[in-house]
Amino acid sequence: MKLKAESQISKRRQFDLIAIPFVDNKLFSHSLVDSINKKLSLDLKKLLKRLDFKGEEGKTEMIAGLDAAAGADILVLGLGKSSECKLENLRQAAAAVAKTAKSRQAKSVLSFLSLVKIKNSAQEMGQAIAEASHLSLYKFDKYRGKKPEASKKNKLQEITVMASSPKDKSQLQAGIRLGEYLSEGVAFSRDLVNTPPNQKAPEVLGREAKKIKGVTTRVFDHKKIKSIGMGALYGVGMGSNNPPVFVEMHYKPKKKAKKCVAIVGKGITFDSGGLSLKPPKAQETMKDDMAGAAAVLGIMKVLPRIQPAVEVYGYVASAENMPGGRAQRPGDVVKAYNGKTIEVMNTDAEGRLALADALSYLTRHRKVDYIIDMATLTGAAMVALGDRITAALGTDESLTQKVIQAGKKTGEKIWELPLEEEYWEGFKSEVADMKNIGAMWGGTINAALFLKQFVDKKAKWLHLDIAGPSRAYKPWPYCPPGGTGIMVRTLVQFLEEL
Repeated sequence: MKLKAESQISKRRQFDLIAIPFVDNKLFSHSLVDSINKKLSLDLKKLLKRLDFKGEEGKTEMIAGLDAAAGADILVLGLGKSSECKLENLRQAAAAVAKTAKSRQAKSVLSFLSLVKIKNSAQEMGQAIAEASHLSLYKFDKYRGKKPEASKKNKLQEITVMASSPKDKSQLQAGIRLGEYLSEGVAFSRDLVNTPPNQKAPEVLGREAKKIKGVTTRVFDHKKIKSIGMGALYGVGMGSNNPPVFVEMHYKPKKKAKKCVAIVGKGITFDSGGLSLKPPKAQETMKDDMAGAAAVLGIMKVLPRIQPAVEVYGYVASAENMPGGRAQRPGDVVKAYNGKTIEVMNTDAEGRLALADALSYLTRHRKVDYIIDMATLTGAAMVALGDRITAALGTDESLTQKVIQAGKKTGEKIWELPLEEEYWEGFKSEVADMKNIGAMWGGTINAALFLKQFVDKKAKWLHLDIAGPSRAYKPWPYCPPGGTGIMVRTLVQFLEEL
């Protein structure tokens, strides 16, 4: 499917579907929209009034076969009040357009969404529309025999997005291009998360990382991991026939870098819990436990294409946590890369062990301005914030707020939790420097406190617990059930704004 910006409607073009916004309790008024309305034998405004369509946010009205002269069906999209309309409202409306076009087997769409006046540039609007249009049509059917929608194959070929002027058209097209790059990165991340665990051993993540163009990549195998002293990551993977890997990626801009950032992702390709075995029901979605790593790979895939003036190191600590005969036991002591020893009291608290070595490694070898890690780390984050909000805990308030604000622009919600040092008392061990679990309560805070032990005391570090929004358990406006690719768009937005 192709999206393109235009400032004039070609008289030769025929569209199967026309999308018109309804804002401030009335059909959107614009010369381009009016030219469509004039073709109709019935007045669209009067018809909507007769249908009692009030244009509430998120509501739509499909008007099919109204008039052959118009050459298209018409989809009216409620956007509520223009003063309250944000990019996320635009995304959700764009998603509704794309999904409606698909369901009605439309080949071409004319959209007036970008003409609505909101507090964003034409480029930002173009980006939002492109992201939602592509991501709403995402599907993962690689492993299906008979495709369930074979009889309803997507026929949508093109969405034309209207601009008020040639200048806006240029900005709108630039935003569309950026949105397409980002949606490709998110889709790549979703694909990785959705891939079955028997097709996704840790070494697969290493291979996928090496395929990404425009970055330099090193993959450490299990022998290298053991020899250099990554005892925490190595211990997690001991029970599996699929050995762990550690990945370092590096994007360097052509221009002088404004900042240097490290992003780190938890890559547990399947988490059975190890010897501290999870209940069967809890294991059903544990192929998702590498969503943090998938986000890192998605971001690194996007960066060479958009070329922000920031240097980025990407790290993936990947293992499969299985209860084999060689698996680590509760009570084992492992040594992390920075020399600190950890008493493993619960083998199901494995993600923090993998991240401990990744954070230690980058702290020792790379001088960066910011460190951000992403992990499906604790069920406690879902208890606190549900399945749509990411928990954020860090050592630098400025960094935290920058990422939270980036999330507001992308529609990915983030909520800051306190990094309460008093809770560290629960990690004291009688035989090692620390245990890998703390006290019963405050699990998300406890996990972040553990990770904090493996970054430099002066580091500007942020931990993002994505346990909730890494997976959609029911359809979202522009995401079907399954992996979401959460944080790819937000962290790219953050990096662009540095």
